[in-house]
Amino acid sequence: MEERIIDDEYGRGVRLKKTEDGYVDVTDVLAEKQEEEEMGDEVSFEFPLLDGEDDEDLVGLSPEEALALRQKKAEAAAKRQAEYENACAEGEALLAEGKYTEAEKAFERALQLDEIATVASAGYWRAKTENFAKADVLAEEYAKDGIESLQYDLGYDATDVLRRDYHEVFQKRIEELTAEEKPLAENVEGKQKNRRKVILARLYKSGIAVALALLATVVFGILAFSNFADRRTVKDPTGFIVKACVFGALCVACFVVLIVFVNKLYNALRIHLKNERLSSTEEGGRLVVVRRYKALYEALAKLPEESEDTAETKNED
Repeated sequence: MEERIIDDEYGRGVRLKKTEDGYVDVTDVLAEKQEEEEMGDEVSFEFPLLDGEDDEDLVGLSPEEALALRQKKAEAAAKRQAEYENACAEGEALLAEGKYTEAEKAFERALQLDEIATVASAGYWRAKTENFAKADVLAEEYAKDGIESLQYDLGYDATDVLRRDYHEVFQKRIEELTAEEKPLAENVEGKQKNRRKVILARLYKSGIAVALALLATVVFGILAFSNFADRRTVKDPTGFIVKACVFGALCVACFVVLIVFVNKLYNALRIHLKNERLSSTEEGGRLVVVRRYKALYEALAKLPEESEDTAETKNED
């Protein structure tokens, strides 16, 4: 078939091919065919990534070197996994023998190999709490920050293991803490209520005294200033001086009284804030601890299925 090359309005070469329907622009078609011919067949290699492996690890490596690197990493991962399993097995054996300190160290080695592993995380706290005979060791660590902090450190799976295996222990501690909380709360909050009445009365009196002293200071200050300002209009020059001095002295005296009552108001307010903090007294501090422990044990006493149902309900809301 006949072909022609002409210039378009921009001076670019356009290739036309004559067909039965007339001339057709085949410039793009031919260019694509030519590009495909120049590229030829491409060869690509795909390497599945190992855990912890990054694409950058394979940059600049030949296929043989990449395979060797992958094999080396696989061997290292297998060795690490074997060491982890051995440490966990050692910890379990020591737990069975009641050697809790040694078991804790064994699980600690396992956690260094895999810090989010379920068996090692649960085993570590089983050893640290002597199979939860001393459950408050765990509560002391996580009661303040709550169940979220515990789940973050141990992992959700390890937390669920503790929930299932020690459900009865957590329920028993809840009952014990509830029995301790009731009389302690009555005593602490009763004393707090009685102190609150006295402190609020002191705050009220100090507040009124501060307001009156401030008002008197301002009034006598204005009178002293106005008498001094009118010195040119009064006939007796000594009269305004005496009045200004008297009102000025009263202003200073009221200001001193104001400072005294402000200090009393500040102290009353400080005592009030301290009284509202339960932890400000020894008994109140114990009540705070008991309530925190109880809240943590209540969260742990929920079986995994119950926790999931609660989370779904919150999401729906």
